[in-house]
Amino acid sequence: MPANNLYGGFTQALFFSGSVSVPAFLLNNYHRLGLSDREMMLFIHIIHEASENKDNIDLPKRISKKMGLSLLELNALIDSLQDRGLLKINHDAKNKEPQHNFYFDLSGLLDQLIELWGIERFRQIDRTENTEEKDNKLTSIFEEELGRPLTAFECEHIEKWLLASYSEELIIEALRRGVSAGIRNFRYLDSILREWEKKGIRTKAEVEAEDQYFQARQAKKQERSPKNKPSGKSKYDDIYL
Repeated sequence: MPANNLYGGFTQALFFSGSVSVPAFLLNNYHRLGLSDREMMLFIHIIHEASENKDNIDLPKRISKKMGLSLLELNALIDSLQDRGLLKINHDAKNKEPQHNFYFDLSGLLDQLIELWGIERFRQIDRTENTEEKDNKLTSIFEEELGRPLTAFECEHIEKWLLASYSEELIIEALRRGVSAGIRNFRYLDSILREWEKKGIRTKAEVEAEDQYFQARQAKKQERSPKNKPSGKSKYDDIYL
C-alpha cells in the first residue's frame, strides 16, 4: 500500500475511532486538587468507559490493561482516590451478579471542582471590584495632575496597568515624574513602568532606592570627569518612545 494511502487510512481511522470529552476546567486544575498525572489518566479512562461501555464486566481489568498497570496498582490508585473523597464505588442492589453490580461515582470529584470553581469565581469578582475601585481613584488623581478629563483611551490604559499588576503607588509615581518632566504622554509613563518592571521594582520605596543608586553612580562618573557638565536629562528620556 502506498505511504500516502496508509497515512490517509490511519488518519481516518484515528478520527473516527471516537474521542474522549474531558472538561477543560478539570484538565486545567487537576493538580490543584492534588491529583497526580496517573490519577488524572484514571479519571479520563473512567469517563471514557462511562460514555462508551454500558457493560461493567471486567472494567478494572480493562482500565488496568490500557494504563499499563497491574490490578494491584490500579486498586491502590482507586483506594487513594476513595480515601480523599474524590471517587466512590457504588453498588446496584438490583443486580446480583458481582461483576455487574458496581459503578464508579464521580460526585466527589465534581464537588471539589465546584468548590474550586466557586473560589476562583469569588476571587475574580473581588479582583474586578477592586480594579474598578482603584481605577476610579487613579482616574481622579490623573485628572487632577493633568488638569483635564481623561479620554476613554487613557482610562483603558490605566485599567490595563492595574490588570498587569502595577501597583497604585507605582502608577502615581510614574505620573508625577512625567508631569515633573513636562511629559504627559501615556506612552512615556508606560515606558517608565516597564523599566521598573524589568528591574523588579514594585514599590515607591524601591524606586527611591534605585534613584539614590543612580545618583550615586552619576556622582562617581562626574568625579572621574569633572569637565563633563550634567545634561539635566531624565534617565527615562532614552527609553521614551
